[in-house]
Amino acid sequence: METKAEFRAHLKARRDAMPETTRTAASEAICAHLDRICRERHFTRIGAFWPFGSEVDLRPAIAAHPDWLWFFPRVVSTQPPRLAWGTEPLEKGQWGLMEPGFAQHFLPPVQLLLVPGLVFDDDGHRMGYGRGFYDALLARLPGDILTVGVGFEAQMHLPVPIEPHDWPVASLLSERGLRLLNPGD
Repeated sequence: METKAEFRAHLKARRDAMPETTRTAASEAICAHLDRICRERHFTRIGAFWPFGSEVDLRPAIAAHPDWLWFFPRVVSTQPPRLAWGTEPLEKGQWGLMEPGFAQHFLPPVQLLLVPGLVFDDDGHRMGYGRGFYDALLARLPGDILTVGVGFEAQMHLPVPIEPHDWPVASLLSERGLRLLNPGD
């Protein structure tokens, strides 16, 4: 069996191997679904992420709605893992991630939180890059915020090794659309 580090490397290589045109088209479809979800639910405060490497690119949705409040994470501590949230402008931060220059919220003041990952299972568990930032956040997040794991369909419905500190998201979003995992949402 692979170690978690080997599994992460395999998943990242798999996503990186997707043709750029496929990733671009899928990202545009995801942005269109996101637009519809936000309009239907009247969401205007969204926790998002800037694409890192071959991740889903949410920039078209962000650019299409400058009147919405988009909050982005900034790494403020690695031990314990802690993010703070702020709006644009963004600057290159730790590990080359684009982060807000000013981030004052330890809990994002949002209605919808978009969560990146390398892989997602059918119960909303995810595997990220292994530092625990989103698990720490999800553990403290108020229940009225809709949490959405965002990835390409090729990253969905795969096995995820689960540990006690892992927290699932409430729904999944890919180019195929939104899939609510809890009918109460």
